Amino acid sequence: MRCRREPVVGGGERLSVEEGRIVRAISGFYDVETDAGVVRCRAPGSFKKRGIKPLVGDLVVLSQSGPAEGVIDELRPRRTELVRPPIANVSQALLVVALLDPPPSLHQIDKMLAMIEWFGLPAAIVLTKLDLPGADRELRRVTGIYDRLPYPLLPLSLRQNVGVASLVDFLEGEITVLTGQSGVGKSTMLGYLIPGATALTGEVSERSRRGRQTTTAVQLYRYGTGFIADTPGFSQFDLWAVDPPQLSGLFRDIAEVSRDCQFRSCLHETEEGCAVRAAAEEGRIAPSRYAGYLQLLLELKDAKARRY
Repeated sequence: MRCRREPVVGGGERLSVEEGRIVRAISGFYDVETDAGVVRCRAPGSFKKRGIKPLVGDLVVLSQSGPAEGVIDELRPRRTELVRPPIANVSQALLVVALLDPPPSLHQIDKMLAMIEWFGLPAAIVLTKLDLPGADRELRRVTGIYDRLPYPLLPLSLRQNVGVASLVDFLEGEITVLTGQSGVGKSTMLGYLIPGATALTGEVSERSRRGRQTTTAVQLYRYGTGFIADTPGFSQFDLWAVDPPQLSGLFRDIAEVSRDCQFRSCLHETEEGCAVRAAAEEGRIAPSRYAGYLQLLLELKDAKARRY
């Protein structure tokens, strides 16, 4: 990153840092990481007039007016952009699933994988709390379903230091967005990987066996040569923009089989002779995956009916 010092009216000089990355957005200000450190910037009024809104993850050109203050002058083109959570330039997703406490919801796993596919991101599934009693049984059940799919499975025990090396390899050099239900260990994992990270660790509610959401703002944390994005709201994203005929394309196993379906625009629901139905009946598609597809298809149909 190149920096230059420029004279300013009245003497002195202004340090102009040419490029940085937004790592946090707070109340109209943006923390931009540069080689010289983090600079708190504001966006010029012209951005609002032109409908430009900086996002966490954006590469920006900025002018630095003080040791830690500046103005964003320009946004670099984005590789990717998510609407909810609002973040730019994510390169992959890490779906965090607890084997126990709370137990895994296969429907939620399938829904979040579909959302990741909708965003067009490569993904891996990390299976946390491997050290808990009975977790090995859940591990066999979950891997029996998802090892058929092109998502790396990363069993993980932070207490026993099991699976950490594989997780680190997956994260290196990428901008990774974390997603998963509350209480599965996202913030704990983040704190383990990045000591001092400001995300709080939540405890699982004994009454509901569901977690408390502890992260409140989108933030990028530097990790090696990449970043980890802690993003509240990702798992609550609804596939409202997906039309029912598009859904099968978001299930990798169903999409592959659907190429052999004899019906155009088949929803793989009740049609006689449907290749997907046949594959599910024969076990070539996991029954839970097909059931999850049908449940999500029904949710999309209901949502579309309510909109109209």
